Amino acid sequence: MKASYKIVYNRKRKLNKEGKALLQLQVCLQRKQRFFSIGIYLIPKQWDESKRQIKNHPNQIRLNKQIRDLISGLEDFEIKVGEEKKNFSFIHVENYLSGDVDMEFIEFCKNELEQDTSKKYSTYRAIKSKLNTLETFGVFRSFHDIDYINIVKMDNWLRRKGLSDATVFKYHSTLKQFINIAIRKDIFPLQNNPYLKFKPKAPNTAKRRFLDKAQIKRLKEKEFTTTRLAEIRDVFLFSIYTGMAYADIAVLRAKDMYTDDNGDRWIWREREKTANEYKVPLLPQAIEILNRYDLGKRLLPVKTNQKTNEYLKEIAGLCEIEENLTFHMARHTFATTITLSNNVPIETVSKMLGHSDLKTTQIYAKVVDEKMKSDMDALRQKMIEQESR
Repeated sequence: MKASYKIVYNRKRKLNKEGKALLQLQVCLQRKQRFFSIGIYLIPKQWDESKRQIKNHPNQIRLNKQIRDLISGLEDFEIKVGEEKKNFSFIHVENYLSGDVDMEFIEFCKNELEQDTSKKYSTYRAIKSKLNTLETFGVFRSFHDIDYINIVKMDNWLRRKGLSDATVFKYHSTLKQFINIAIRKDIFPLQNNPYLKFKPKAPNTAKRRFLDKAQIKRLKEKEFTTTRLAEIRDVFLFSIYTGMAYADIAVLRAKDMYTDDNGDRWIWREREKTANEYKVPLLPQAIEILNRYDLGKRLLPVKTNQKTNEYLKEIAGLCEIEENLTFHMARHTFATTITLSNNVPIETVSKMLGHSDLKTTQIYAKVVDEKMKSDMDALRQKMIEQESR
């Protein structure tokens, strides 16, 4: 659809201190309109409304030619964009007026990210990392490059780097997020959205791995010769008994604790990842771990996430745990072995985990059911073998 252009004077019906008002370019496109400054200020008697041109101005000839050339240039640019099989949009007008007809898409994304103060730092850092990777990819230089073919190229490039389906899916989600922002701001046409055609491969739901009671017992009773392993074990066990994620334990402070009227101690705060509020009543095992440390405002000796997971591998070997031990397994263990397996209602577990959707918690309930079935299958086979002797 062809755009229409018109010069508008003093749209806000207000003069500045010098008695002047701004000339603006009105652009109508796809039943929407936007106004762009062309940097010219006039007093009222210098504008001819009927002819929509400047009058009674010492530079009126040059300025009127400048305006005609501007609109003519935009019309030519619109034709050029159409020849490239692209839909002309307000972003093209904005870029043309700024002299940048190829606005950097990644730069736009980074600017939007910086302006969004609602995101947690961990989320901000993860998105920025993905944008830096896409910048390295080098294909999305401008909004003109956001098309189906390049999305497919990106998908293939990420997979050749050895990234999993889940990670590639997150890259697509990040890209879609900023494309949708551009669409909402009338910067990028909805019909040009490549994700209307391209559907990223959804990852299979990862199996929730957790520790059973015997493994927890070995972990708890193991005596370590090094302080670092003992501390990591304690922080890991604290997560097992509270369901708290690493990011939440890392920032846990005394102010997040409170004691109710019955003398029971609770943790009450927001999740770092989602900002969802959650409350967790502390089990005796969790309180016992807290009482081992006196670190001032910090409650536990938390190391970096990387070091923590590195030491957990070492701990797993020493405790004869064959599972690939990662910190998030503690949260899974709380949901399964500690709570659901002990008949804690799923709604209560969901609130303690800080889930916003009960469906997320139901994944753990399914895991418990599968474990029960597996255990019963093993028992059934054992009984069959015993009867056959």
